[in-house]
Amino acid sequence: MPLNYKPSGICDFHVHIGEKINGYELRDDFPDLEKIAQETGIAGIGAFVTEEAGLSLTAKLKKMQEKARLNYNGKVHWHLTPIHTKTEELFPLLQEGWDLKLYTTYKESGLYSSYEQIEHWMEELSDIKTRILVHCEDDRIITQSSAEHPFHTPLDHTLRRPELAEIVAVEKVLNLAIKHSHPIHIVHISSPKAAILVKEAKSEYPLITCETAPHYLIYNENQLIGENAHRWLCTPPFRSEESRGLLVELMQDGYFDIIASDHCPFKLEDKDRFKDNLPLLPCGIPGLGTIYSSMFKNFVEPKIISQAYLDEMTIYKPKNLMSCFKRYKYEKSFQE
Repeated sequence: MPLNYKPSGICDFHVHIGEKINGYELRDDFPDLEKIAQETGIAGIGAFVTEEAGLSLTAKLKKMQEKARLNYNGKVHWHLTPIHTKTEELFPLLQEGWDLKLYTTYKESGLYSSYEQIEHWMEELSDIKTRILVHCEDDRIITQSSAEHPFHTPLDHTLRRPELAEIVAVEKVLNLAIKHSHPIHIVHISSPKAAILVKEAKSEYPLITCETAPHYLIYNENQLIGENAHRWLCTPPFRSEESRGLLVELMQDGYFDIIASDHCPFKLEDKDRFKDNLPLLPCGIPGLGTIYSSMFKNFVEPKIISQAYLDEMTIYKPKNLMSCFKRYKYEKSFQE
């Protein structure tokens, strides 16, 4: 492939854009997305809409849809996070084919949903079977681990949010999905054990999907050591080299349904402002513009996966998950 090759039709299912997260404005909005799309071949994204104080989820969605319509020529599939909105208010939105996005952590941000609340959503939505995306980190384990490991260096992030928190939350959410036969999608898996649990659960209920992100396949926790390591803080954190290597093997073996970037770009000035006060530092990194090129460079060029498999994971399968695209029918699998 020539170095200037630009694929077309990339669909990134996990993009944070045009929002404020935990009080911080994200670096990118929809005009930035359009520029990135033109440069890198992004045809569609899955974007998040989080309910804000003083603005209903319906109003927030309409506001973001209008921004997207005016500034972005691609397609957008919407993932909705209610804070106070009730099920009956959500029904008109969910019947358009959009998803819910829930979190098993982030109490301090007001985003936390208990396992009981997640189960309640499944019961309330049993008739329409709205897919629920879940950020899986067990809040009890994180609270305990954070108390045991003060946040002095970026590397401490790996101790405060250990793999065990992800594994426990994934297992509990999978059990709920199987119990209620409810579609779920586990986002940004960083732990090999969590990916294995998802694969096992699919044998009991096939409408379970999951993703991992390029940065969990490419980087390990050593990225959080040295100058400007704070700029690489994201959640979940980077894992050990052993876990990263196992995650790559599972990716080769088809354990993930899609590759998604978890694009969450904060401004560098906000990152740098709190480099000596890490608990206040916003955690998230960009990835939308490099989702294809980074995977190609690190895994296609060294012949770890084929280009056809990369296309399947970043173009065709994500497109199939997004209601803003027509359903894509597979005639064969490109896995190698």
